[in-house]
Amino acid sequence: MLSSYFQYIIIIKVLTMLIFMWTPTLSILAAIPYISGGQDALKKLLSLTESFGEYDESQLIGFCNDGIDSFDTIYLDNLTYQYQSVNQTPAFTVGPLSLKIHSGEILFVSGGNGGGKTTLLKLISGLYQPSAGNIWIDKKKVNMTDHRYLFSAIFSDFYLFDKLYGLDTIDTQQVNALLKLMGLDKKVKWENDHFSTTDLSTGQRKRLAMIASLLENRQIYVFDEWAADQDSTFRQYFYESLLPSLKEQGKTIVVITHDDAFFHIADQRVRLNYGQLENI
Repeated sequence: MLSSYFQYIIIIKVLTMLIFMWTPTLSILAAIPYISGGQDALKKLLSLTESFGEYDESQLIGFCNDGIDSFDTIYLDNLTYQYQSVNQTPAFTVGPLSLKIHSGEILFVSGGNGGGKTTLLKLISGLYQPSAGNIWIDKKKVNMTDHRYLFSAIFSDFYLFDKLYGLDTIDTQQVNALLKLMGLDKKVKWENDHFSTTDLSTGQRKRLAMIASLLENRQIYVFDEWAADQDSTFRQYFYESLLPSLKEQGKTIVVITHDDAFFHIADQRVRLNYGQLENI
């Protein structure tokens, strides 16, 4: 009788344990396909990373550069970009846009959220292919995808690498001077051709991205609300010191901004609302 009682107790404990283990076991079994898929994806990424190492960065950059060393005007000629919905039906459309950007000028782009400002910048810099219309550099009709080497851009959704890619030589003193200028020298060090960390606040990450952008020394700079996450000191520095300095160097600068207190800095201002361009 006592033996039967103990057997009963053991059965109850085993059943209780199985009940508590049932849900976690099902979760583990359900996760197996995702784990397997993740392993396959990781293998492909590692393979892709290894393949990058087989190429000379200078050759890749040179492949895009067909010899446009300078320009007078970039002209957007009835440029249109049409987003597609999930079922491939036409959705939001930006344009048609016609705009002249002169070499060495500061262009400010403002407008409501979702109006097409970032889309305009990505069309100009060759990251998006227009659905219709043309882009001219001086008197030559071009595909801006072939001229991305002209641009250095910091978009609002930028990714920050700890290494500087695409630069033939890197002046350590210049990097350290820029780190100090951007107020990052106490948090970030330039060591072994890498930034010691990118684990920073949003404003600090943008300033580190600015350092990388300045070191690229391209002809055209594109900044998508760069000053939005800066304190008043760095916001003022951006508009009143950095942008005029780049202009003095002959750079062309396109900035998305809502900081109306600094609108006077721009040589040209346009507004985008609902995908349509308004000159100001």
